[in-house]
Amino acid sequence: MKKIIVLFSLFSISIISAQVGPPPPSMPTKENEVLINELIKVTEFENYFYSYCKNKVEQSAKENNWDDKKKQDIIKSIRFEGFATNTIYNNFARNTKEDLEETISLIKKLNQKRNLSSTKLIVSNLMIQNNLEGYVKSLLKGDYLYLNK
Repeated sequence: MKKIIVLFSLFSISIISAQVGPPPPSMPTKENEVLINELIKVTEFENYFYSYCKNKVEQSAKENNWDDKKKQDIIKSIRFEGFATNTIYNNFARNTKEDLEETISLIKKLNQKRNLSSTKLIVSNLMIQNNLEGYVKSLLKGDYLYLNK
């Protein structure tokens, strides 16, 4: 019986110590970071991000009868920089230089005749949208209010 307990204990310890956290997010090379920044610029993704977040805040403010101060404080706490680093750079980190250049060229061409920011095409996928939804949920809970100080 003692042998079984000792073996079970050793087995349990080896399994517990073998578990590690998730890998760090992928980050682009410096060269690709410049191209990703250009992609953000030509898609006007930052404008889309702010508009999307602000619309969600205003919708939640109406639904929950927030006073104007709370609404304005939450709107002021919207920050694109952290979202871009954690989501957009990570999303495009594994793209080749050529793929990024082609994407930029295509988006420029497609958006050339679109004069309104609300009609501009952006590059997004399920990961970016899920992260944006998560950001908005945290934003609405007030998790980023400390940034206003």
